[in-house]
Amino acid sequence: MPLNRIAAVAGGAWLSVLAAMSASAAPSVTDVRLGPYGEGTRLVVELTGAVEFEVFALASPERLVIDLSPVDWALPERTLAFGRDGVVQIRFGRFRADTLRIVIDLAGPLIVGGAQWREADAVSGTPYRLILNLAPVPSAAFLASVRIEPSEYPPLPLRKPPPLRRLIALDPGHGGRDPGAVSLEGVKEKTVVLTFARELRAVLEASGRYRVAMTRDGDSRVGLWQRVAIARNAGADVLLSIHVDRADDPRVRGASVYTLSEEASDAETAELARLENRADAVAGTYEPESHDPDVAAVLASMTQQGTMNCSAALAELLVPELGSVAPLVTRAHRFAEFRVLKAPDVPSVLIELGFLSNGQDAERLESDSHRRALAEAILSTLDEYFQEPC
Repeated sequence: MPLNRIAAVAGGAWLSVLAAMSASAAPSVTDVRLGPYGEGTRLVVELTGAVEFEVFALASPERLVIDLSPVDWALPERTLAFGRDGVVQIRFGRFRADTLRIVIDLAGPLIVGGAQWREADAVSGTPYRLILNLAPVPSAAFLASVRIEPSEYPPLPLRKPPPLRRLIALDPGHGGRDPGAVSLEGVKEKTVVLTFARELRAVLEASGRYRVAMTRDGDSRVGLWQRVAIARNAGADVLLSIHVDRADDPRVRGASVYTLSEEASDAETAELARLENRADAVAGTYEPESHDPDVAAVLASMTQQGTMNCSAALAELLVPELGSVAPLVTRAHRFAEFRVLKAPDVPSVLIELGFLSNGQDAERLESDSHRRALAEAILSTLDEYFQEPC
């Protein structure tokens, strides 16, 4: 079913819009469309230029809010009545001198299952677009998205339109009082992965195609939820969590890539996820995932499925690239419920570079040339992934 259209191109109203545009550098909202999308609703806001935006929920009554950097409203009416697809009406007004606000009055509880910013395309004539996918949820889940507790997901952060250089969040695992895996010789995972993350940052930035945000850039403790929040608040396009492993059997070796799933791909991966998710407890700062596991499950299923698919696509590209420069474990793409991979709007993978308990892997990880090859393999993967990003 096509989306219904409300446009600002009627006679004299369009002329006044053109005049306003010529007198102001601010972009304009020129169109709002609403229609069914899967089991939910899709809202599309079209603009003449790039803006910054923030999306969040308010209760009593149930509303979704989009705060925008200064824009003009080019539609003839400031209140648009819908009365369908879970939306009663959409209102526009000035919230502060530097903030314009769109309020979506809801007929029932909806949460933002995904927010996308799309650049204009001069060839096809497609304008700038802000796209929100709205998903129906129980009232308890909607209220949980409004009343954010420290251990739950924060609201969608202020996001800028994607720059020419993608932002990669690098997450060196462990740190501080949590050393991670430790070899028989006393080599600590937290030191190895921080060294590699810094070298990978240099390779990515030197390409001119990427910017990098680090969840830690020293021997400091960073909670698992903090790592997720750092990536989201930075507006990361991808999160790469960097680790090395240790096994009781010294013959076990090879790199591997992990993505998020409620069910583990195998017993070994389930145990690895359990150990990694204990990182906060090891550091003495454990934070429970949620006070209401049923609400948390609903929120995760509604907001993360698309991101999980993108994460899996990234992992499938990454495995053969890593395999070209290092041995891989059997079934090198595995999955489980890793807490650090739970950013609902940032594709995330966890990379195990090898095993400190294996002599060959440990020797390779001490080699500058090998770490450089691993970094180049990750760079190649990202280049391929962003050719057709999710």
